[in-house]
Amino acid sequence: MIGGIILESAADFQKNKAKKVNPKRFVDTGLYKFVRCPNYFGEMLFLTGVFISGISSVYGWQWLLASLGYLGIIFVMFSGARRLEIRQNKNYGNDPKYQKYVKSVPILVHFIPLYSVEKYKWLVA
Repeated sequence: MIGGIILESAADFQKNKAKKVNPKRFVDTGLYKFVRCPNYFGEMLFLTGVFISGISSVYGWQWLLASLGYLGIIFVMFSGARRLEIRQNKNYGNDPKYQKYVKSVPILVHFIPLYSVEKYKWLVA
């Protein structure tokens, strides 16, 4: 959980710093070199930690509710990444550097080669 909070906070700090320097450019420095939504990834790590830490207090059918709640939050993170991708494609889609960036940097999880979620219209939360 702590790692997730640190990652999320560092990503937000890095994005704010980069946007102060050049507000019209997409962010591809720092943690954004490895994943396009490191703050969402940090949030997912934090919530995974919350889920795992609460496992011992869940019994019987509560597992189903806890699992559905966890999966719902993960769905919301992917939905947020989709909204961000759509907005960034509108803002930076004509930039060749941005096109190269989105084709080489995964959107949410560094070790999962998922480069776009825009086409998944069911990802609406």
